[in-house]
Amino acid sequence: MNGLTRSQIHHLEQLLLKQRQALFEQAGAERALVHDQTLADVAGEVPDTGDESVAMLVSDLNETMAERHVEEIRAIDAALDRIKQSELGLCSDCGAQIAYARLQAFPTATRCTECQGQHERTYAHARTPTL
Repeated sequence: MNGLTRSQIHHLEQLLLKQRQALFEQAGAERALVHDQTLADVAGEVPDTGDESVAMLVSDLNETMAERHVEEIRAIDAALDRIKQSELGLCSDCGAQIAYARLQAFPTATRCTECQGQHERTYAHARTPTL
């Protein structure tokens, strides 16, 4: 059982639904842009090698942004599922209550600030290659 009131849960649920709708619209628009844009649209009719590189970079960036929106939508859906299971606001690592102020700022949070800090310190360089 979480320590949030019904009013707080309702507020967070509305916030999540609003964010989900906005992200869904942005992701759809960006996906459409990616699929509708041709290399010639971005680079011009007679592109040189540099123009092609920039056009491919722009296309990759648009695709990455759309994928990021999809990941955020998945995180929101997971938070909405936690609401249904009465688990929103419980830290996934230690089980402690996540502060309401943190959830207002970051409603998809799955860790309390202490556990999130530990997670970030532990995995801060996870994607950085080491020798």
